[in-house]
Amino acid sequence: MGTASEEIDQAGEITTTDALIAWLNERDEAGQALTHPSVRLIINDEIAPGCSVLKPGDTIAFCPPFSGG
Repeated sequence: MGTASEEIDQAGEITTTDALIAWLNERDEAGQALTHPSVRLIINDEIAPGCSVLKPGDTIAFCPPFSGG
């Protein structure tokens, strides 16, 4: 979404990954890409399942599709 990283302070407002994605999508329509099923959400260096709870200080990353070999 045009930046390598960003720190946000939305304590109490964004408590789940779904809420974070919705908030990002409101800021920039490119956020819609984050809802694609092939995009993986990483919280604190671990793949997160579906809608996960967020805690203050969590590090969140969105991982696009990739292949290995």
